[in-house]
Amino acid sequence: MALAKEVARVYFASVKMKRMRKEDSYPLKMLKALDCAGLADVVAGKRVAVKVHLGQETNFSTIHPALVRMVIDKIKAAGGRPFVVHSWGALDGYKRGYTPETLGCPIVPSGGSLERYAYRHEVDDSRLKEVWVSGEIEDAEALVCLSHVKGHGSTGMGGALKNIGIGMLAGRSRSAIHHLISTVQYWDKERCLPHQPCQACFDVCPVEAIHWSGQNKDELHIDVHSCTYCRKCEPACPHGALQLKPEEMFGVFQVGMAHAARAVLSTFPRENMLFVNFLLHITPWCDCHPYTMPAFLRDIGVLVSRDPVAIDTASLDLIAREEILEDMVPEEFVLEPEGHPFQRILGRVKDPYLQVIEAEKLGIGTRRYELIDVETVTAEERVEAAAASNA
Repeated sequence: MALAKEVARVYFASVKMKRMRKEDSYPLKMLKALDCAGLADVVAGKRVAVKVHLGQETNFSTIHPALVRMVIDKIKAAGGRPFVVHSWGALDGYKRGYTPETLGCPIVPSGGSLERYAYRHEVDDSRLKEVWVSGEIEDAEALVCLSHVKGHGSTGMGGALKNIGIGMLAGRSRSAIHHLISTVQYWDKERCLPHQPCQACFDVCPVEAIHWSGQNKDELHIDVHSCTYCRKCEPACPHGALQLKPEEMFGVFQVGMAHAARAVLSTFPRENMLFVNFLLHITPWCDCHPYTMPAFLRDIGVLVSRDPVAIDTASLDLIAREEILEDMVPEEFVLEPEGHPFQRILGRVKDPYLQVIEAEKLGIGTRRYELIDVETVTAEERVEAAAASNA
């Protein structure tokens, strides 16, 4: 896969309206951004996998079906043959409004109904030797990745890179990447178990991230998705059985996810991919949870780019300007006094920029971008922009 351009274009459709007119609304501006990014050339004459997270149970903070339908209609108008893909959520997406009728195209499980349809790729990482890319993703001729931007306890932010490097893998590989954190030893069993019951670390944890696990419930486990790495548990343990390694524990996930994303994207020519990030109803945690969380930031808009690293970097930069809606934050979160909004709510060590840094190292894209407000783009410039995106 060729290296990204030195500076990537990221088109921005803001939720702000200058006038109370249809063409000034963000859904219509999103369509303009798709044109500017050269959607037509990406999808024309091709089978197009449209990756969307369809939520779970009563989680309705995902991308609205009407917005997905607008993208689908745009792909069809350009001569593409779209189908929506997701993993397990494809089987009951109808409960949240995602049906072939509402979206205007088929909805298929990306790895089959049992998640056994996948292709193996070797990975050059010391902890992750292989990933299995979902079959319906790899078999497609073009990819349009629609990502709901939100927080994530293991990556800091869930955007395009997580949608690719986790969401487009078979279940066995998604689990393998999540388990990378457990390869970093943080609990000394020999020092702990002889002194049970104790649970001093349980009592001091402000987010209740520590619990017993394993078949016999004799393995201490820290849920790193919830853990903010405050490390209060370490001095609380009277036997010195806990020693967290925050940077390493957080970092191994980012590295593994970046390698997985490169494997997925290697199955497409760069000119056959487009990425759309929705900075709407931004929640602290990901859409895999079976409930709808309140947004803790105001809505920002929609971004479109041909570069997954650039679009995630731009998303993080736009979110960095926002103030947290503190009255919307669930009580179990402990807000840090400063830092990026995702770090304030998830923990300072969870630097959301680490994923784009690791992805750039692997040549997936560039963190250097030009943010272009589509309201400033004329019809003539839109044609020129589309041509430049395909150059």
